[in-house]
Amino acid sequence: MRTTPFLASLVALMLGAMPTGAFSLLGPMAGWQAPDLGYNIPDSVPEYGGPRLRGDEYRLSTPVVTYGIDGSFVEFFGADGVRAVDEAFAVFNSLTNVSAFSESLSEFPLKADGINPTAAALGLLDLKTQLMSQIMANLGLTSPERWCWSIRGRAVDPIRYSVVNYNFDPVSGRPSRYINGTLYSYVLRDIFNDAGARIFSDAREIPVDSANPNVSLASFVSVASFATSDERVSRAIDPIGRYFTGLTRDDAGGMRYLYHPLNRNYEQAPVGSVRGSVASAGGGGGASASLESPWTIASVGQTVGTTAVGTPATTTTNTLQLVNQGVRAGVDRVRFVRVNVDPVLRQNARQAAVTYPEVVSSNGVVIRQVVSRVLARPEILIIARDVGLRDGYIPIGGALAPLTFQNTGSVLDGSAEGPGIVEPISGYTFSKVGVYSLNIGNSDEQDGQPGILWGSFDGSTNAPVLYPAGSRLSDLEAAALSVRGN
Repeated sequence: MRTTPFLASLVALMLGAMPTGAFSLLGPMAGWQAPDLGYNIPDSVPEYGGPRLRGDEYRLSTPVVTYGIDGSFVEFFGADGVRAVDEAFAVFNSLTNVSAFSESLSEFPLKADGINPTAAALGLLDLKTQLMSQIMANLGLTSPERWCWSIRGRAVDPIRYSVVNYNFDPVSGRPSRYINGTLYSYVLRDIFNDAGARIFSDAREIPVDSANPNVSLASFVSVASFATSDERVSRAIDPIGRYFTGLTRDDAGGMRYLYHPLNRNYEQAPVGSVRGSVASAGGGGGASASLESPWTIASVGQTVGTTAVGTPATTTTNTLQLVNQGVRAGVDRVRFVRVNVDPVLRQNARQAAVTYPEVVSSNGVVIRQVVSRVLARPEILIIARDVGLRDGYIPIGGALAPLTFQNTGSVLDGSAEGPGIVEPISGYTFSKVGVYSLNIGNSDEQDGQPGILWGSFDGSTNAPVLYPAGSRLSDLEAAALSVRGN
């Protein structure tokens, strides 16, 4: 069919009117992603990783991840805190299979955040929102506001840069300079210390067409955005008093790209995985015959054999072995399951097992197998303690345990930067320092500025819940008024 110029113009106009956006993929810092180019910048909280190109992504290779809440968290945050944690994971559990998302992702909003005025005035961080953003990192997504524009290389005499767009549109898949409909440009800056020495260079993101840009839930993954983005972006991602009701369109688009069954990567099963249903076989083989293929992949130097039908010369047992590394499809949906934790040992109160069927391709052979892993502790453990300090004196509110990345793409190509998997073992630590004041110089209590506290709040007229459990809003308001001299 021949397209008329009028029809072509109409299609272009319609496409131009469609909201555009982007997601950013998380993986280990590549060797060239050095601090002087704006990656893991000096004197900042360490990043979980850096941005990846499409095809070099890292994701979970399991459809089920367990989480548990430690006694230290329960003691400090109480029942309301536990409820907030469960609600954070429930947001992701409520999603359908990503392959069932609409093509345009119109069921997800471009803006899913809001400000609670009372919480903002009192310097509160929403516990549920912060945990939701950390779950995004566990899934393999990072802040598009941080990595929309990034320096690939820098030369001197004269100074020259190459700048890369690490964001990808959730519908077209092409690199995108939009985030949830907001257009972003950049300005190159060299950052110097007081002695005049260059600390790092950065392509600083600037929202072009909005004084209040739309931001993603994944924007909270990288706190370095405050040092590497325009102040309008910093205000838009300021977590104080801000809450998210769920995923934005771009967050959902990133999940769809990573976990769609049509996205097939060379991957491995999570560490500790075995083949067969441990629930029925006590930890060895013996999985359901209806889910198992008679084929198994032999060890290095051996051949593909039929252990369920016959035993080849290179195989001495009749045990089906786990096909660990192979071509796997996206799992379509990740579910988070809570397990009970011993309050003292930080282990599962009872040993847990995760079991699921999968299909793997290896050496041209398609294998159906059951994968299991026995867990002595939750894969994501939620705890509370003194997390430490930033800038030498400010208590850190929380920290995600360092993520473990496995670059399985390097097995096929030694220089490849991906693809790979994110191991499900992780955790999040919330600060239990509680109420604190920040003082400068020789000063007293009246001169102290209240620090940031954990709370639970939303867009309703309900008063925010304060932590530690049992704290009263009236006491915090009175303290804030006293400090301000009112």
